[in-house]
Amino acid sequence: MKAQIQANYEERLARYVALIQGTEPPCLVPKLAVYRKLLRQHSMHGDRRWKIEPVLHPLIFSAETDLHLATARLLENTGRAKGSLFAFLDFCKKNQANILWKSGPPPVEVLEKQFNELESRRNTINAIMGRRDKFFAHLDKRYFKEPARIYVDYPLEADDVIALVNAVIGVITEHQWKPKESAALSVAEFYMIGIDNMVRNLETGRCKNFLGQLD
Repeated sequence: MKAQIQANYEERLARYVALIQGTEPPCLVPKLAVYRKLLRQHSMHGDRRWKIEPVLHPLIFSAETDLHLATARLLENTGRAKGSLFAFLDFCKKNQANILWKSGPPPVEVLEKQFNELESRRNTINAIMGRRDKFFAHLDKRYFKEPARIYVDYPLEADDVIALVNAVIGVITEHQWKPKESAALSVAEFYMIGIDNMVRNLETGRCKNFLGQLD
């Protein structure tokens, strides 16, 4: 019984790790890195982004939507999706005594803290789910008529979304390294450097084309 629960725990955890750290296709950690870096580039360049590359503006919105959808599937209501992170934490709490970390069973207070950390961001979760259910995945009649209203009815701040995604990653990462006490490697740096390089190369290309036209 105990071995079966431990195997179930490790199998579920492996799937969550793949969903946040996988690169083919890019999953939650890469998506967050791209989104944060695009926002940073926007903050640095402001309206100059139009001169660097007009496509950067819709690219930010595309990355934002992609991040919302990837986050939503991990935080689905447990009644709708057994793969929800909330369902995983519920499983861990119910089977706490039969799950083994390096130091022993995961402390109940740690599991409660993880759950509360996610639940404390319920307003952000609800807004992400609302946008997904009413507009991105299923087009509600109201937003068919007034697409822009989705942002009014379900407001989201970028910082709140980033904090929620970091909380999700933090929960999974803690479970990932606690059983072996070995830190997990992150692919985020690769993507962040890539975005910086992309914008720099676009800006350099624009400058060269402009100088070429002057010649």
